[in-house]
Amino acid sequence: MNKFVEIKASTVDLAVANALEQLGVARDRVNVEVLSKGGLFSKAHVRVMVVETALTKVEDFVNGILEKMGLVSKATVTDDNGTLNIEISGEDSGTAIGYRGEALDAIQYLVLTYLNQEKSDFKKVVVDSENYREKRRETLTALALRLAEKAHRTARKIELEPMNPFERRVIHSALADSEIADTVSEGEESNRHVVIIPKGVELKNDRRRNRRDGKGDNDKRNRDHKGSKSDKSRREKPAQKDYDEIPDGKVYSLLSDDDDFVKPTPVKTGPPKFKSFGGQKR
Repeated sequence: MNKFVEIKASTVDLAVANALEQLGVARDRVNVEVLSKGGLFSKAHVRVMVVETALTKVEDFVNGILEKMGLVSKATVTDDNGTLNIEISGEDSGTAIGYRGEALDAIQYLVLTYLNQEKSDFKKVVVDSENYREKRRETLTALALRLAEKAHRTARKIELEPMNPFERRVIHSALADSEIADTVSEGEESNRHVVIIPKGVELKNDRRRNRRDGKGDNDKRNRDHKGSKSDKSRREKPAQKDYDEIPDGKVYSLLSDDDDFVKPTPVKTGPPKFKSFGGQKR
């Protein structure tokens, strides 16, 4: 059972300081509940509870995961006003991040499951390593701004690759006040992704635009000339590729340029391969 004390003093800060001295612990090892802020004729009243036991259990849990992953790393857990921050450091901290943070997300999910089973009061868990979360936020923000300009310039929607909720929120937030693009999320579960839609321009749709521009007449003449081909075969063979094939066998949408976050054009090459973040250290 967690140890706690209730202290009254002239101010909240003084009451907390007295409680920490009485408990003999540091500020990051307690939860503080302000029962009364006090006033002219009353004292501040706080309840300070030691949570070191809970933090130690979480550290042991995460370190156990890292050990089973075969990683030479260590988890340090701190409490930031109800948010459990878990920092992974050590020789294999990069491997603990995984491909685009997949390992961190997996560990974070396991910790949340563990805390729910323990009926913990922590409402949020953040697992990080080498400041990856902040670096990722900066990368995605810059990406969102760049692709918004591109979507507006080309008058086309741009679909990003599937992302986790944290990353989708970063994209939405980055363009929340944009004057040139909107964002929506589409897809289900693991295929949920963000679509960037340009504002103030007519979206390009080659088939419809060709008909409006009179290019349909040329298409009709071409059909009359070829004659023998059915409508179905013509639909299945586009006049121009909308993707580039490169030596490594991958196919990228022309909309992506060098943006590896843009959803690639689907090809029949089997299920995608993901980098493993497990394995034993050699």
